[in-house]
Amino acid sequence: MARLTILFAFIFWTALGPGQAGEPPKVLATGEWSKPIAANRGRALRGRHVLCEQPRGDDRRHVAVYVELQDASEAIGESMRLYCDMGKHDFRPEYKGGLNCDLRDQHKQLVKPTPFPFGGGVPKSEWVTLPADGTIRIRATPFGISRVKAKPISPHLGKLWVIADDDPNEYFLSGTFTINPPLDTAFANDEYVWRGTIELPAMRIGK
Repeated sequence: MARLTILFAFIFWTALGPGQAGEPPKVLATGEWSKPIAANRGRALRGRHVLCEQPRGDDRRHVAVYVELQDASEAIGESMRLYCDMGKHDFRPEYKGGLNCDLRDQHKQLVKPTPFPFGGGVPKSEWVTLPADGTIRIRATPFGISRVKAKPISPHLGKLWVIADDDPNEYFLSGTFTINPPLDTAFANDEYVWRGTIELPAMRIGK
């Protein structure tokens, strides 16, 4: 049993990369807060993008997109229940749930995503409780995506952009975050569920 424990620990450490264990992620970019969007009972929510990098000891860069959500209600009330669809697999244009993003260059032109094979894990689609006057940061990027001497920007399985470390240009990640829980989920009819769409302001990604 001890040997198995050591083996699993080694596999986990290897997957993360050297230099990661115990080190907090570094914030590379932070977007502006969106406008507060009020739902039922006056509860308001706002959000923004955050881009972080997990420290490594090699040339590969492991970068992740997060969504920060904050209670922006005018009055302090009850906690909000949020269905965060981060593990979605439906990327048809008509499906608006969860996080949907675009990347534009400094000339406001859309940047074409890079096709990529993937066999790792993704964040779960799950219920999150946001306390009154609280803020929470939720990972959107699938696990295990890294590139050599470049920042891989993948807000979900449907898209990946790779920005080389020597790229002198600026890019802007914008998008929407929609909370619309399926009716068959546990808390779908709870009175404290927040529903709506947040327009996330463009986050500047530079060198």
